Amino acid sequence: MELYILGSGTCIPTVERGPSGLALAFGSHLILFDGGGGSLRNLPSLSLDFRRVDCLCITHFHPDHVSDFVPFLFAMNYTVDFVRSLPLHVIGPKGLRNFYDQLRGIFGRWIEARTYPILFHETEESLLSFADFTIETLPMAHSAASVGFRAMFQGRSLVYSGDTDYCQNIVKLGREADVLILECSFPDERKTAGHLTPSLAGKIAREASCRKLLLTHFYPVFAGRDILKECRQEFSGTIILAEDGMQITI
Repeated sequence: MELYILGSGTCIPTVERGPSGLALAFGSHLILFDGGGGSLRNLPSLSLDFRRVDCLCITHFHPDHVSDFVPFLFAMNYTVDFVRSLPLHVIGPKGLRNFYDQLRGIFGRWIEARTYPILFHETEESLLSFADFTIETLPMAHSAASVGFRAMFQGRSLVYSGDTDYCQNIVKLGREADVLILECSFPDERKTAGHLTPSLAGKIAREASCRKLLLTHFYPVFAGRDILKECRQEFSGTIILAEDGMQITI
């Protein structure tokens, strides 16, 4: 498994970080997790072909996590030397199909799949089995419709929280994960409802007994802060601070 960080920031643009986006490549598969603005453009810079994406996993419908969904579908209709026929699986929380229908009401045929089917999977507590991998979801403590994801392939596991506050579901989902990816929006003294701080992320990692913890979704307020020090108050294992363009082997 190869993990690529397409965006490690938030809705606030900075030179260093774009909005949330991850890509996971394994076997013949390429999975996208979320896709804030710039995620689609960052794929070719990492030698990833957007036409290979077979699953798009959406944690929730906030713009900094889904704004490249429309450009992605639009681009799929204009590949000159490639005609997609394999289905695109779009996995997300309840309301996913209505979200797409509203977008289609605005953009019409420009985002309608012309040569391939789109299969929508609305999930809460779910386990989806594909040919050689599985994707498990559980609700997260963020917006009314938010889910986290656990991807499993040949005994290896990646867990992604999306945006969430501390909750038992992310501990359960992240249990003994090879890589646990947690949002880390604000410093401890600026805790905001629906989001994690470094020490809370560390607490989740410790309780889940994950092998590696990857922190992402940093607001600019973290500039100059020792995020690792704050996180290590709770978790003594391997901690990685996400950066745009980073590649990690799982």
